[in-house]
Amino acid sequence: MATGVIVGKGKPKGFRLIPEGEQILHITEVAGKPRAGIKLVEMKMTNVDGISLTGPRKQTYDLESDGGYAAFYYLVLNGLGIDLDDGDEFDISELEDAYIVADIVHKHVPRREGDGEMTFSNIAKVIGPASGFEDVEDDEDDSDEDYD
Repeated sequence: MATGVIVGKGKPKGFRLIPEGEQILHITEVAGKPRAGIKLVEMKMTNVDGISLTGPRKQTYDLESDGGYAAFYYLVLNGLGIDLDDGDEFDISELEDAYIVADIVHKHVPRREGDGEMTFSNIAKVIGPASGFEDVEDDEDDSDEDYD
């Protein structure tokens, strides 16, 4: 019989999806595997509300597959303005703490077991770079104020 002590962490927080549409994402973590000759890039991205693009998992780009490399290429090109020409080297640390504007879509897939489906947030396309989280409503309200 197993024995042991568990320390409670409180009620679990539910998983929330990033809403569909144009979102500013903050790249908060970037890791490459293996360290030399990177073949896989993992990132954590969150929106202004702190919702992670992929929940507890990290966004993964497999640079050895055509689709994974293409998604990563357009993230770097459109998000940072860096074109990865043939033979160019790119340090993935340039992505950490960057902000991008992305078009988010929800993908519905059948559950592996049981009935129903699961919904995931995906980047449909990277629109461009962002300077940070901006509150558009506050900016519009401030435009009418008189500054002396």
